[in-house]
Amino acid sequence: MTQICPLPDQPKSKGEPVFDAPWQARAFAMAVLLNEQGVFSWAEWSERLARLIENHEIHATIQNSDDYYRVWLKALEEITKDLK
Repeated sequence: MTQICPLPDQPKSKGEPVFDAPWQARAFAMAVLLNEQGVFSWAEWSERLARLIENHEIHATIQNSDDYYRVWLKALEEITKDLK
């Protein structure tokens, strides 16, 4: 199993990811599963997500987990689109 390092902006409680809605947990789980299946490395994922967070914060601050996981979902959409 791949060691998944938490990302700096990822909402956490006691070191574990925090989800305010079921869709957030599902988006997180999809990224973990695709990583574990070798679709992309965690380094590729975290670089993509970090870039999108940086781009997002040019226009608006990520204020809560909903904002954060919307960017997470966008990263998931982009990285899977690149697989074609």
